[in-house]
Amino acid sequence: MSIRINATVHEARAAAGHNKEQWDRFYFITKDEAKQLSEAHTDWTRWILIPANEKDTMLGRINGRLVAEGIPAVEMIILKWRMSQLLRDIQRKYANNIECLAEGSMLQGIGGRERENTGSPTLSPSPWDVKSEPQSPPPSDQSPIETRPRYDPIRDV
Repeated sequence: MSIRINATVHEARAAAGHNKEQWDRFYFITKDEAKQLSEAHTDWTRWILIPANEKDTMLGRINGRLVAEGIPAVEMIILKWRMSQLLRDIQRKYANNIECLAEGSMLQGIGGRERENTGSPTLSPSPWDVKSEPQSPPPSDQSPIETRPRYDPIRDV
């Protein structure tokens, strides 16, 4: 069996021989494995960077869990397809969270509100632990126009 690395979910599922419920469990199991992998080896950000023996061990663990649930085992090409997506998604999420943390630290003290500054932001060891929720400023008695500094032609150019 062979699939393209940019195969659709339908193509990959058909190649694995899974029904919808089995495929959902495969997705959950591989996500769990990717989470553990990214926490244990932060430098393994792409499939090609993972040593071959670790890939084989991971495939064995995943297939062991699948077979224990009566789900057909997958071949390495299916695992490569799925893990490549997961590792890319983890990197995107991690990059977005770092960006949000950096923007948040740059905004400290702006607008006349004093915030407690405990030093530089602490980064979570895993992108899975960081929650990226929009934060709104606390309500103010003044409108945004009243709190905004006057226009300065030198500064604001």
